Amino acid sequence: MTEEKTEAKAEEKPPRVPLYRNIVSHLGMLVVLISASLMLLALVFQLTSGGLSPYVGIITWMVFPTFVGLGLLTILAGMRWEAGRRRRTGALPTLPYPQIDLNERRQRVRFGVVAVGGSVVAVLLTWASYNAFLYTETVEFCGTICHTVMEPEYTAYQHSAHARVSCVECHVGEGAGWYVKSKLSGVRQVFAVMLDTYQRPIPVPIQHLRPARETCERCHWPQKFYGATLMQLPHYRYDENNSPEQISLTLKTGGGSKEHGASTGIHWHMLVDNTVTFAAADEKHQQIPWVEARHSDGSTAVYRTRRKPISQEELAGLEKHRLDCMDCHNRPSHSYPNPDGAIDDALYRGLIANDLPWIKKLAVDAMTSPYSDQEQAHSGIRKTIVDFYQQKHPSVLKQRQADVDSAVGATTAIYDRGVFPRMKVDWRSYPSNIGHRYWPGCFRCHDGDHVTEDGKVLSHDCAQTCHTMPQRGMMTELGETDPFAGEDWHPWQMPAAHVSVKAHENVLCHQCHAAGQRPKRECNDCHH
Repeated sequence: MTEEKTEAKAEEKPPRVPLYRNIVSHLGMLVVLISASLMLLALVFQLTSGGLSPYVGIITWMVFPTFVGLGLLTILAGMRWEAGRRRRTGALPTLPYPQIDLNERRQRVRFGVVAVGGSVVAVLLTWASYNAFLYTETVEFCGTICHTVMEPEYTAYQHSAHARVSCVECHVGEGAGWYVKSKLSGVRQVFAVMLDTYQRPIPVPIQHLRPARETCERCHWPQKFYGATLMQLPHYRYDENNSPEQISLTLKTGGGSKEHGASTGIHWHMLVDNTVTFAAADEKHQQIPWVEARHSDGSTAVYRTRRKPISQEELAGLEKHRLDCMDCHNRPSHSYPNPDGAIDDALYRGLIANDLPWIKKLAVDAMTSPYSDQEQAHSGIRKTIVDFYQQKHPSVLKQRQADVDSAVGATTAIYDRGVFPRMKVDWRSYPSNIGHRYWPGCFRCHDGDHVTEDGKVLSHDCAQTCHTMPQRGMMTELGETDPFAGEDWHPWQMPAAHVSVKAHENVLCHQCHAAGQRPKRECNDCHH
């Protein structure tokens, strides 16, 4: 009996050493263990702390899970390498395939460990992947990861009317298709940032932007645009008293649908009952030589510019665009405050005391001076304002130091919202097509020079199509207008200077009120 047991033991095969017992697989296990532990620690830290850096989210949901996956691949690669090594040394005649026999207790235990462990890892990686997806949809990811590149856009966004709308709602929208497109585009942008090959400033308009019908119109409903809006625009003159006045007009916001009858206006252009198509001769869509308007009755009118006419061959080489929201509202969340209007707003809101002598002129001049960086700008703005009062009005500086400091702070804050030297961005970088005060805007087409072959001119009369004639008067309460306000102000009707030149009737607003400069007031501002 003893001899039979001895012979049976001799016939037993030596225990097979598992393939994961090799240096490569052990290294993979170490990577998995460390990465998973760090990910859990980062998650706990994220849940228990507030106001974290956006980079914590990247590390938690992207970096550590990636290393967990790489560690698992390393384990498998080590097992494959170990099997090949054993075959070469004769320890194994062929590559081993898994042999599962759940009748054996040891294999049942191994199978259970692998099943439970694999499920835990799969759930962990799935959870991390989903959170990584959610994180890439956040405003922090879009605006703060590439800090230098996106700083201008992110800063402008935070001060916009859409500051509570996430970036992806406009730039991506719903559906997996556009999400994939945006991420593929993002890969190219990541390489551009890594290689420092991105343009400064970032070019616009954004190519291949999703149609506004699929993004903007999720919240804004063109079919419901109707009626008019009273606008009261505060303005302060460039004189010692910063003389306050108010420009009042009624904006005809209606249009777009014939169901509203006579309640038509600016939104006539929308793709509801009418369709407008245009061709632009430049990348920023500021020069539009050709416009086609297709009306609800089926009639079509084609307008060509007389100012810089182009040939039929040149027109054939230009891309045609169907007008939608973004062609006018092209900076809905990323506009940069123009010095003239921004200082007016600060004076109106009381951020700058409007009874400080010459403060409107001082603030605008201080902002528009050239600076190499923000640090120099901050010191330069303070020096411009403080030095003026020290030299011209020392009593003001002595008695109202706090007001002067507040004016410096408000002016500096406006500058920081609109100028980013590292990205070569300021209020002149990106045209805003809404309105026509600082940029051509509406006058890209409605300039009085776009005509049809039979001589019909594209409407140039603002009062008939877009808004009532602006009236200049004193400041009034919200919703009230000055009964003595008048319209004798533009174009170039200046009773104080006894100037009313017929030739200036066709001077467009933005030609005098160009972004980044004080309005032209004297003849020699234009005529040297």
